[in-house]
Amino acid sequence: MIQQLTTLHGELSSDASRQQNSSVRELYAELLAIEEEFGELQLDLREQSISVSTEPIELEGVYLGPFEIHLNYANLKMDNGAPYRVIAKDPHPAFTNDCVTHPHVQSDVVCEGDGRHVIRRSLEQGRLFDFFTMVASLLRTYNSDSPYVALSDWDSVECTECADVIAANQQTRCDNCEITLCTGCAKDCLDCDCPFCHECLSYCDSCHGQCCSSCLQQCVQCRADCCQRCLLENERCSDCDAEELEETNEELPENPDSAAIPVTATAVQPDCLGETVVPA
Repeated sequence: MIQQLTTLHGELSSDASRQQNSSVRELYAELLAIEEEFGELQLDLREQSISVSTEPIELEGVYLGPFEIHLNYANLKMDNGAPYRVIAKDPHPAFTNDCVTHPHVQSDVVCEGDGRHVIRRSLEQGRLFDFFTMVASLLRTYNSDSPYVALSDWDSVECTECADVIAANQQTRCDNCEITLCTGCAKDCLDCDCPFCHECLSYCDSCHGQCCSSCLQQCVQCRADCCQRCLLENERCSDCDAEELEETNEELPENPDSAAIPVTATAVQPDCLGETVVPA
C-alpha cells in the first residue's frame, strides 16, 4: 500500500504548476476521508484513475440515479477540458436528449459554472477530498438558470404531428396507433370520447362529426358510415328512413271524402202559441 501511495503521490506531484503538494501521509488521509464520505473508493494505478459513486440523486421529484465521478489523475490540467467524467450508473436521461443525464451533465461532462475555479485549484493542489465532494455537491444541486434540459421539461416529448415539445402532464396518445400527441392535435371521437390522431379519425356521412372507425356503422340501405347518434334503431340513417317513410305514404290509397249526411229539418210548432178564443 505504501508503494502504491508513493507511486500515486509522484504522479500527482508531476505537475510543475501545482502551488502546493500533499505529502504521502496527507494523500493517504485524503483517500481515507473520501472512502468514508462515499462509502467506497476505486483506485486503479494502471489506468491512473480514482472513482467514487454518489447515492441515487433525485431533484424536484425527478429521479436521476447514482453517478460515478471518474478522475484521471495522469493529467490534472483543465486547459483542454476537465480530467474527470461524471457517468450515470442508472441512466434516466432527458427524453429529448439522451446525452443529458443530469440537468448539468451532458456527454459525461459536468457544467461547473462558478465552481470551475475552485475545482481547478483543488486538483492542482492535490486536495482530492475537496474535489470529489465539490463535484458531488454540484450533482445534488439544481440551477434553473443554466440547465442543459430543465427539470420541468425532463419527461417532455415531441408531438408526432406538430413537433412541439410538450410536458408530461400535457401529452396524450392516440387510442389506435399510440403515437404521442399534444392536446391541440388530439381529437376526441364523437361517440366514445377517446383521443385519436388525424389519421385514425373518420367522418360520419350524416352529421360530418369526427369518429373512430370502431364507432362508425354502415346504414343497411345506403351503406353510408354513420355514428351511433345518426343511426336509427332500424339500422338506417335518418335520410334513408325519411325516404322510406315518404314512399310508404305515396303508396297508401287516398281516403274518399265522407258522404254528406242529409239533415231533415223538423218544424216544431209551439203548443197553443198565438191561438185566440172565438165565440161560437
